[in-house]
Amino acid sequence: MKSFKILLIGMLALFIGACSKSQPTPAEVAAKIDAHLVLSQNDYSVMIEYCGDYAKQAQQYFDLINEQPSDSTKEYVRAAGELAALRAANPYIDMFQTAIYAANDEQIGKENVEKVNEYAKYQAFPLPEGSGPNLATPSIEGEIMDMPSTDTTGVIAVPDGEAVK
Repeated sequence: MKSFKILLIGMLALFIGACSKSQPTPAEVAAKIDAHLVLSQNDYSVMIEYCGDYAKQAQQYFDLINEQPSDSTKEYVRAAGELAALRAANPYIDMFQTAIYAANDEQIGKENVEKVNEYAKYQAFPLPEGSGPNLATPSIEGEIMDMPSTDTTGVIAVPDGEAVK
């Protein structure tokens, strides 16, 4: 009877351990990226939370920096220094931001897309490829394509300009 109880407790502990699949740590996700392994949606979730937490903390510095008339004010220099210190305190931020930039909605998963939309309001949060406006050229909405009006056999359309706001 005593061995049956021990066996039952052992099986219960094994079952609980199997059911409680834990999230990987940022270091484990970074190791997967370094090894060029395929990332799971859990990995993307860890990266999104990591970048989101950084972006929340960094936003106060971006707000202060953006308010300054030039980059030589005392407030600007202080905020830029504190932002640099925050970035240094998050060793995986560059790696994770790059991975999120390169991902698409299908790769990161539906639940993670909702998290991305929540964090998108922060200036330091990276949007996955194809999400949100292109912040490098915010006035460009798309490309104008000029197609020949006659025979189009073998013709590949090329951009003829940019549609701007």
